[in-house]
Amino acid sequence: MSDDGAPAEEERFLTAYDEIAAELCDRVRRAYDVPGSWHDRIWAAGWAAMRFLQEDPARARFFVVEVHGAGSCAQAHRDRILQGFAELLDAGRAMLEDPASVSRCTAEIIAGAIHGTLLTKIQNGCVDRGEDFLPELVYMATMPYLGPRAAEDELLVQPLR
Repeated sequence: MSDDGAPAEEERFLTAYDEIAAELCDRVRRAYDVPGSWHDRIWAAGWAAMRFLQEDPARARFFVVEVHGAGSCAQAHRDRILQGFAELLDAGRAMLEDPASVSRCTAEIIAGAIHGTLLTKIQNGCVDRGEDFLPELVYMATMPYLGPRAAEDELLVQPLR
């Protein structure tokens, strides 16, 4: 048992999960931190995340799907990762005329919705076709900040082949 009372098996899961999370977050953050508009930075972060998940479908499944059955500590680790992604999304409030008109909670909900979509896609073995559904994820990310019309334009983005 660990200091926090987690069984050794859970501890090993968390160690592996945290290593994957660190690599994913590093790639997403580096892509997002490139100078540009918030919109472009969200796309860059999305592409970085999608490429990461596509590199190793087993790792993607472990990271996105298996965490749901790994206990409350693992889910707390997942929630911390989602909070980090919500931070990137929440920066979209700066795009609004009245940034206070949208709460931080909006970004948290979007991060959760994106996670839920990825969960379903990975469970269905569709992560290799991420280019096809990335515009849908960017639509979710941008709609509260850029408005429905601009978000709908995201759905028109054709996948790179």
